[in-house]
Amino acid sequence: MTYPFHKLLFLVLLIGLFFVPSCSKDSAPLPTSTDKELISFSVKKADGSDFQVNDITVTIKPDSVLIVLPAGTAVDALTPIISIKGKTISPASGVSQDFRQPLRYTITAEDGSSISFVVVVRFTNGPFVFFGSTDNNFYALNALTGALIWKYSGTAPFAYSSPTYDSGIVYVGGIDNYVYAFDAANGNVKWKKNIASTGIESDAVFDKGTLYVGTNDDYLYALDAKSGATRWTFLTGGNISSSPVIADGRVYFGSSDGKIYAVNSQTGQLIWSYQTGGMINQSGAALVSGTLYVGSRDGFLYAINATDGTVRWRFYASGVSLEQSSPTVANGLVYIGGWYDIASFTQRGSLYALNANSGQLVWESIKNTGISSSPCVANGSLFITSDDSKLHAINAATGALLWDQTILANSASPAVWNNMVFVGGGGSRYFYAFDASNGNEKWRFPLPTGLMTSAPLIIYGNNQSSYSGDSGAQQ
Repeated sequence: MTYPFHKLLFLVLLIGLFFVPSCSKDSAPLPTSTDKELISFSVKKADGSDFQVNDITVTIKPDSVLIVLPAGTAVDALTPIISIKGKTISPASGVSQDFRQPLRYTITAEDGSSISFVVVVRFTNGPFVFFGSTDNNFYALNALTGALIWKYSGTAPFAYSSPTYDSGIVYVGGIDNYVYAFDAANGNVKWKKNIASTGIESDAVFDKGTLYVGTNDDYLYALDAKSGATRWTFLTGGNISSSPVIADGRVYFGSSDGKIYAVNSQTGQLIWSYQTGGMINQSGAALVSGTLYVGSRDGFLYAINATDGTVRWRFYASGVSLEQSSPTVANGLVYIGGWYDIASFTQRGSLYALNANSGQLVWESIKNTGISSSPCVANGSLFITSDDSKLHAINAATGALLWDQTILANSASPAVWNNMVFVGGGGSRYFYAFDASNGNEKWRFPLPTGLMTSAPLIIYGNNQSSYSGDSGAQQ
């Protein structure tokens, strides 16, 4: 077969292309990128859902990111969503993190250089103070101003069970027989559980994912804190109005059958019990250095070995019942209020300070007033209300009166935070905040139909909490 000349020439040239050796130089490598820049940073809630647009503010600066969320938001398991210029970021985007403390992030470029910035979470609307009232409402106020943030309106009082907090959830019992789990930021009910038929007066106390609470039906309940599901129950011979205290795998609590109990916190199995000579009503045990301190209607304050239930010492308040006030222990002293003599109700109790090791009386103050609230100690001062209608500030070391205010507390116990005392004055129809140093009123919140209030709970800072002296969560 013959080919035209022009086709032969084309084939020769084409073949030549495959056999002509290359004479080009090796191409230079591309420069390694130095890009390292934060483009965007946001977070999702602990349950993986998004925050509402108005609930989150993110401010990005060269060396920091400030995230502002509603007060009470759980921040121990937020999931960051991050966009960058660069090779990697550590910790990684999409990985749950605990933002209760500032967290440092590092962006690394392809060339190995890096930049760092700190992420800080703060809160709006806070700090919070929470309390319940006999007006059937549970309240959340701004602790600095007294402004209402939210309230939940129920069908029965919230004045007897004081609130407890963990990871963005406030727990409280009601006389309507339910235990409630509220979203601390907005008051939404996460769950509620009916566990009684005659009301709940015991404080619900949180420990390691479990909520422990007594009922007027004589049972102590252990509930799953996330769902409210019952883990176990323990039956006593009387109603349980006091707050439990949890430590070392045990739950300690008193009952109106006159006993103080220690049960296994995981199973509810009885470990030991000790029988006092009278009912234990609102007096929740304080646990300090292996000793339980609890008051009884028989007029004794008991110091009990938490390991085996044996009595280390007991103090007799001359026939005055100690069933109402929860003891508080601070600086080697145990403080408790005396109520009345049960036989005639003519003898009124005082505020007692005892040596925590020996039970010896150190001082007695605000004598013969009748006390059914619990003492709260902060910065060397003790705060308590009594049946003389006053809130008292007492020198915790000497028992000397520092100041008082007439508020008609109706047995409400105070709590202290930021040099402020928070307490209900149901008889005067207000909830108050006072300057802890001098008793000057900071603000008051009206409770037109609320004759009594629970002890308050304050949430502040990175979801830290401050309780009154009547809660086992404080000890």
